Amino acid sequence: MSKNNFLSYLQQLLTMVDPLNPYSVGLVKTSLAAIIALAKGSGMADGITMRLMMGAEARLQYLIQHADEFTGRPGEYEENMHKRKRLEQVCYPHC
Repeated sequence: MSKNNFLSYLQQLLTMVDPLNPYSVGLVKTSLAAIIALAKGSGMADGITMRLMMGAEARLQYLIQHADEFTGRPGEYEENMHKRKRLEQVCYPHC
């Protein structure tokens, strides 16, 4: 899984989650944990992507609480790209 594919996946999860619904939040947590386990087990993600995934898992509650800052909208390609870049900066801060 590439970094860009993961960021797109994470953005999709945050677009679908209802932060006020514990069941919805639980599904997002489970989905994220499953994709991380699959990436680890398959060896199909590079080190940067794995660190990004782990950062997303560690900051998931924050991401869910602020999901509106990261949600994608159909047809808004450039805006969605900027939101994914922000996601990357939150999950894997670097210079």
